Amino acid sequence: MICGTRFRYPHMLPADQLLWGVFLPKYGSYWDGFDYDIHVGEGVGPLPGYPPAIARAALSLTQKRIDAVGYRGSEVWVFEIKPHAGLSAIGQVLSYSELYDTAHPGGLVTHKAIVTDLTDADIHTLCRTWAIRLYSLGNVA
Repeated sequence: MICGTRFRYPHMLPADQLLWGVFLPKYGSYWDGFDYDIHVGEGVGPLPGYPPAIARAALSLTQKRIDAVGYRGSEVWVFEIKPHAGLSAIGQVLSYSELYDTAHPGGLVTHKAIVTDLTDADIHTLCRTWAIRLYSLGNVA
């Protein structure tokens, strides 16, 4: 588990890193720690005839990736970090949380969260409907 403040986060784009960098000082102390770039899903299955290292690389490159996972006691939080969050952010966090639960069937309570700088009323309504915690940080750039 990676805790504390970092300046780079695996696979996050610069705008995502900027959002996360604003989020952590404001809300990060709520969690015990975070992991980043969590691979979930099946990706490309075994590649017959390829060396094991190539097969592992193909799997790693084709699995879905969760931006951040936060831990607090018996809770796991799946975070999608996205500037201008829209329907794609909702679809991603819903899907990632299901894939996470499949990969980690430990009985922990999984929560969903989106960290963004801008969204609209429809996204707020949909997040309430699907129990997604929306952290709308305002104009971050």
